[in-house]
Amino acid sequence: MDAGLAAVLGAGVGALGTGGGAIVTGILGRAQARMQLRAEHVRVLREPRRAAYVAFAECFQRILTRHATASRFAAAAAETEGPQREEHLREAEGAYRQAGDRFHGDMQRLQSAVTVEGPPDVTQAVLRAGEELLADRGTLHRWIRLLASGTATEEHERDVDDAHLVANSALVRFLDAASSALAYDGLSER
Repeated sequence: MDAGLAAVLGAGVGALGTGGGAIVTGILGRAQARMQLRAEHVRVLREPRRAAYVAFAECFQRILTRHATASRFAAAAAETEGPQREEHLREAEGAYRQAGDRFHGDMQRLQSAVTVEGPPDVTQAVLRAGEELLADRGTLHRWIRLLASGTATEEHERDVDDAHLVANSALVRFLDAASSALAYDGLSER
């Protein structure tokens, strides 16, 4: 092979090697940049999401606590007669009303904030939790009304207990979804 042809072939192979290396480096660099951007995006979203999730969970728990207080007073009313019964019913209705004020104010606003923050798994869980808490409120209200009219049965009390458990389970599912969303680092696949 003559020296000129060898030089041209050597230069061509060198150029291809350098160009190929640059292409591979560019592709790898682009993938790394995307991964870093995704991780940074998730990090930026994490704190507002965490704040929304915690605020919702705290409000939900305060409402559940007021429902439990109303249930205790209603159960006490079911066991007593006369003025004591009326006092327990007033206390049950008062706790129920306080929970309602919070439900129709803070709770719905916080539920909307969580829905906006997302992601979809958390949105589904927060909407389900709200539905279950509303069902719990309805069951509790029905029992208090039946106690006031003197037509409540033990089955109504069991229904209230069951509704409390379902609402609490919905909160736990929300917390699980929220925890998973916050644990996601943006680098791994979901």
